[in-house]
Amino acid sequence: MDELAAIAAAAAADAGAAPAEALDFSIEVMRETAPSPQLAAFAEDARRLRYLRHIPESGFVPRTTSALFKILRFVVESERNGDDLRLKLDMYLKSQADTREIELRKRIESVPVYMIVVLVLFFVPAILLVLIGPAFLSLLRSLYEV
Repeated sequence: MDELAAIAAAAAADAGAAPAEALDFSIEVMRETAPSPQLAAFAEDARRLRYLRHIPESGFVPRTTSALFKILRFVVESERNGDDLRLKLDMYLKSQADTREIELRKRIESVPVYMIVVLVLFFVPAILLVLIGPAFLSLLRSLYEV
């Protein structure tokens, strides 16, 4: 959800919208695509920050997740300092993509461990049955004849 908000805000900023308009656009896109309780908190934080015109050092407790609050912080800083919102959002999206890639690599590295468990539980007994089965049958036949 936070990446959706960042992508929508970046698209609006690319189209030439001011940071506050880009934030409004991202809220509208999120309302249409993924309505959730986080969205209401995000919109409320955006309204409160727009009223304050800055992010106070203390006393402001964000109601949204830290990722959505970062986007709000980017918008407020861009409005206050005149920075380019697109650059900040692009860097944020690249760092999010890198984080996802690292998490995916960790999950991929754990797959061989699970494959070993499957191998031990299912394939090794089948192989042993094929290898030892004929010897066990011949042993039973020889004992039956005695």
